[in-house]
Amino acid sequence: MPQILRRTLLSAPLAFAAGMASAAPVSRWQAYERRLSRGLSDAAGGDFDDGFEDTLLDLNNIIRERQDLPALRPDHGLTLAARAHAADMAVSGVFDHVTSDGFSAAGRVGLLARDLVGAPGENIAMRRNAAGAVQPDQIMNQWRTSPGHRANLVARGFTHVGYGVLRQGPRVIAVGAYAEVSARLARPAPLRVRSADEIAAALSRATPAIGQFSVSEPGGDVLTTTYAQGRLQPVLRPGAWQLRPHLLSGERRYQVAWGPVFFLD
Repeated sequence: MPQILRRTLLSAPLAFAAGMASAAPVSRWQAYERRLSRGLSDAAGGDFDDGFEDTLLDLNNIIRERQDLPALRPDHGLTLAARAHAADMAVSGVFDHVTSDGFSAAGRVGLLARDLVGAPGENIAMRRNAAGAVQPDQIMNQWRTSPGHRANLVARGFTHVGYGVLRQGPRVIAVGAYAEVSARLARPAPLRVRSADEIAAALSRATPAIGQFSVSEPGGDVLTTTYAQGRLQPVLRPGAWQLRPHLLSGERRYQVAWGPVFFLD
């Protein structure tokens, strides 16, 4: 089952033109972050298979090479997001991109890929063979022969990927977390901040430079403009937010990307 979250394209003047968003409760997102971290540490009673993950990357890039597409590069934060979701699905028994309590790929990547700015996408698969261990080519063939999953494998815009493969006895749960990485922060963004100024500071040394940004409820599409060309407005309410950097894509036009989730006290 594929999921792709595309960047929003806005025309200038962009500053303060977006609608108001509501803050998500910090406690709810803190609990999800702890749940993801717990899954990474105990692997839901199974084991993460890094060799399987590496082979999925190789197989994906063979498919892309045949389509004359650039190879995907591995990303540590995306790998964490993929592994954490695989473990979370194993515990919950809910096999979907959206958890039963409403958390999506954009939120997971925002929580765990702390220096990444871009557009995320996700593939998931679960398999248990009647005989023999599940192999990487079996998972890749499931995705390759499904039009929606294949779209993520060969998306021209995607530049990076992290694969998470959880083995629980004969069962394998595999997640591919893809991203069009448009910018990198100089260091991981803080998870907890006291003001929007701290978020602006986290962006100040991004590559390429990011001069303005909005925020949204994590995983949401309704934007609140908070910073543009040195100005901060309106005052941001406490809660859980997702950074939505504005990336210049042409004369007076911007793409709104996805960035880290942060908790404003």
